[in-house]
Amino acid sequence: MNRLPRLLATLLALVLLGWFARQYLLSAVESEAFNTRPAGVVTPDLLGVRSQQFSFASGDRALRGSYVPAREESAPAVLIFHGDEESISDWAAVQRSLYMEGISSCVFDYSGYGASTGTPSVQNLHQDGLAAYERFLRLTPRSGRRYVFGFSLGTAALLDVVNDLQPPPDGVVLAGVFASAREMAVSTGLASRWLAWLLPDVWNSEDRVGLLKTPLLIIHSRADEVIPYQHAERLDRAATGPHRLILFDGLTHDAPITPGEAEFFWAPIVRYMRSGRMESADAGETGGVALKISVGRTSNAMPARATDRHPRRARTTSARPGAGPAYPPVGA
Repeated sequence: MNRLPRLLATLLALVLLGWFARQYLLSAVESEAFNTRPAGVVTPDLLGVRSQQFSFASGDRALRGSYVPAREESAPAVLIFHGDEESISDWAAVQRSLYMEGISSCVFDYSGYGASTGTPSVQNLHQDGLAAYERFLRLTPRSGRRYVFGFSLGTAALLDVVNDLQPPPDGVVLAGVFASAREMAVSTGLASRWLAWLLPDVWNSEDRVGLLKTPLLIIHSRADEVIPYQHAERLDRAATGPHRLILFDGLTHDAPITPGEAEFFWAPIVRYMRSGRMESADAGETGGVALKISVGRTSNAMPARATDRHPRRARTTSARPGAGPAYPPVGA
């Protein structure tokens, strides 16, 4: 009997040691995983569209956002969760193009990104997402439909909060999605494979999609050089609510904000948001149908600021004739 208290104390010590080890590993990965960039100088106003540049609170931090209202108050609206190594300035041209399509848009910078204060972390981005959605609701009180859109890093940040959003959005769009942050940490070298079991899988998008009942549109490219398209297929299989998967051929990871690619990327999303209906009639009420779209290249793409991301690559910025100026690099 005297051994029982000692055994329990040993077990408790091991549990606490394991917990601290997991938290330490998570903190170490977080410090390397988030790649922030300073605020850019470009706003939709510089591209000829009126915007509201605003600040709002998230915990003890001040976040920056950009809102472009459509001409009609009842127009559909979308809240954008952007990717890593980006700021709201990178999405100014997208906001302009959505305005031209009759869609209101709001994009915000997470803690530590752009001009937002604080430090990025899983916990802070969770608070940021909830605070941004609350502000989004206040900005779009008469919108007929509200959507939330996540790109790359933003897909995980969005899925982390989506089931807590009230009232729930009318639809969710995920682009360049990864199935598990832990898997990505291992594949990119942020965490050793033999230590992966210790890393909390706090952003497991595959599991979270299975709990989602809101209509879901997943967009990915077979040519994505950062996140293999099989991640999108896994989420499509895991989804239990109404959902669609669209796979492009020939688009890069940064297609949403890349000249020559963005117009192809956004076309099915714009149609979905404007109509409120997913494209394929044979998808069924809860079925997922993968639609493969082949695309070419064109110089008449909407202007966009491209980012550098792993693997590093340089890009140039171009503009569509009559669509406003191509804007300078972020931070210029």
